[in-house]
Amino acid sequence: MLPEGEALARTPTGDYYRVRHAVPADKVSLSPLKKRRGIAYAKLEKVLQASPHRVDPACPVAARCGGCALQYVQANAQASIKSAWVKHAFSPVFHHETDWQAVVHRPFDKVTQRRRVRWQVCVDELGVHLGFFAHQSHAVVTTPYCMVLTEVLNRLRQALEVCFSVSPEHAPESVYAVQLHDGVHLVLTYEKKIDADIFSLPQSLSMPVQYWQRCGLSLKPISYPIRLLSDILPTSKTVIALNIGPDDFVQGQRLGNESMIQQVLTWSKGATRVVDLFSGVGNLSLPLAASGMRVLGAEVNTASVRAANSNAKRLNLDAHYEQADLFKNFDVSGFVGADVLLIDPPRKGARNICRLLPRLMPQCVIFIHCDVNSAHVDALEMLKQGYRLKALRALDLFPYSGHVESMSLWER
Repeated sequence: MLPEGEALARTPTGDYYRVRHAVPADKVSLSPLKKRRGIAYAKLEKVLQASPHRVDPACPVAARCGGCALQYVQANAQASIKSAWVKHAFSPVFHHETDWQAVVHRPFDKVTQRRRVRWQVCVDELGVHLGFFAHQSHAVVTTPYCMVLTEVLNRLRQALEVCFSVSPEHAPESVYAVQLHDGVHLVLTYEKKIDADIFSLPQSLSMPVQYWQRCGLSLKPISYPIRLLSDILPTSKTVIALNIGPDDFVQGQRLGNESMIQQVLTWSKGATRVVDLFSGVGNLSLPLAASGMRVLGAEVNTASVRAANSNAKRLNLDAHYEQADLFKNFDVSGFVGADVLLIDPPRKGARNICRLLPRLMPQCVIFIHCDVNSAHVDALEMLKQGYRLKALRALDLFPYSGHVESMSLWER
């Protein structure tokens, strides 16, 4: 099973194909598809001999939806597969003293469901439907209930479908929602501006909803009074509440985010000065500041920088965040000599930051990766810069998907 959730199938003649919905140790019949970017793909036609890890998918649209690639894989086998992806990515730098933590399998329940979603909208003769793109297609797959989402988001989707089916001409192109501790940010995206007063939005839900309308780069509230919504994060002493806006990034699973913060707190114990690059709204570093550390962060998104500084000021924390494009040359002088350098880059990784380590000179580095391919590249660069992998942890924040998070601790 390959990262992203495709299986690698080998034919009796020694040819290899990537195929969806196959499971390791399956024996299957395939139909070759066209190559894409030099990679051979095939369609699974029939399972001739099922793997002991194969299960019937719990989701009725698993075969069509592009979201959950591992629905056919037994839950505890998913944990082993994702752990193997992480360990393989770091294998060139892994050594016998590396403290390794594999994905901990736990039953799928409400605390492991996703709290963040983007629905695509389709309109037909039966009304308006919110769903997900089919695999490598713009066709929208709908289902009455999405098992990986929270109950609040499922109820919200149903209410929106009823609302927009009354006036389908006002339906948005897509809908983004994120469920926080005290409410839901919901963003309706349109090609052209629309008067939100001409339709009524669902209000009778179990949590407050703050509605927003996006058109191009413009984002404006369409429900009043505007609700400030927050996320509750652990610290070494207590918990803190971070105000989160509709465009601020949060991890898609609450429990996974808390586990990630707890690991950062453990690995940073005893530090006094922390530098947080790709800091976002301070999700990982403001809990460190609330634990008594001094934090300096940098992030390219100006709205996130503004939110992080606002939260730091409101909570009276010793933390400051600056705007900087970390994929280009930037002034590193203020970030030199940290006890802990925290790096949480987007999917393409942070090779540029790794190459700056001789100038940044941190005591240790904590890396968070959401892509095992970029993690592999960054790990090789860390080794080249003289760093040693002290600890490695795999986390599954997206059960049933082909994604896994890794956290790594490096020292010189």
